[in-house]
Amino acid sequence: MEHELRAIGNGQAEWIQQAVHVDYDNKSQRPLGFSSNGRYNKVIKLLGTFKGDLSPNDLTYLVKTVDGNTYHLYLHLSDSDLLLTPSHIRWTLDFRILNRREAIVLPLWKSLAHMRLEGVADFHGDLCPELVLGCKACHMALELLPGLNTSKDIMVIAENNNSPALDAIQFVLGCTMGNRRLRTIDNNRHIYLFVTDMGGYGVKLSLKEICFNDEDRFNEFERKIIGGCATLNDAASYQKLLDDRVTRFMDLDGEEVFAVENVRKCFVCNNFLAESLVHENNGFPMCGVCRSNMIGNNSDIVYH
Repeated sequence: MEHELRAIGNGQAEWIQQAVHVDYDNKSQRPLGFSSNGRYNKVIKLLGTFKGDLSPNDLTYLVKTVDGNTYHLYLHLSDSDLLLTPSHIRWTLDFRILNRREAIVLPLWKSLAHMRLEGVADFHGDLCPELVLGCKACHMALELLPGLNTSKDIMVIAENNNSPALDAIQFVLGCTMGNRRLRTIDNNRHIYLFVTDMGGYGVKLSLKEICFNDEDRFNEFERKIIGGCATLNDAASYQKLLDDRVTRFMDLDGEEVFAVENVRKCFVCNNFLAESLVHENNGFPMCGVCRSNMIGNNSDIVYH
């Protein structure tokens, strides 16, 4: 639905505003088709359901028809109590979204930023800010760890387990859960360790706090969408804010987005830690806990 919402936000629509008859399936709660100008349009996909803005009970449907067009259907219900009074129902064919051949070039859709991300966006399913973060993190890691064979040497440890950034990591670097080169820790934050398991070194990238000056609007639209009470205009406005974030992340240098820290692997417990926290024991890197245990046991690592 990304293209459709972006088109609506940019005014790429043909207004119709015509009363129509709609075949509606009460069981699945979706339109099956509608008649307009003597022609029946079969609905093959429901893209989204939204709240209407004429009365509290109204609903709207964004649907794709068999001919490839996308329409917005508005279901208007009277303001009367639905439990006491039979409601007067009126369907309106609101508008048709212009397809890409008809529309004026959209700012993000045809931009260089989108072209560069088109492959990973197709893999993930849409283009979103966290996908850009994942791509940017991967490219930073490759620059900071030159000479590595990405198909064999790099392993990624991500401190989240449900971000679109993980799809970017899998697409760009080939690190997956299946090949055991992508591990996740559910800390719900954008911190990524790109390490070489054999060499025992790498980099830690931590997302910096970035202000967009629209956080209140963004959070409000997101709350409505998650709560199922968003109008189509809310969804289109939310898509516009997402696109603004995508463009902003693409324009920023990597160092403006992520804080960088070199890491090394403890020789004893195999955990990665900041290079500044590493203790050397006869040339072997150790974390503070393992070093303390070694001191407590009054022993040193001896290499044979």
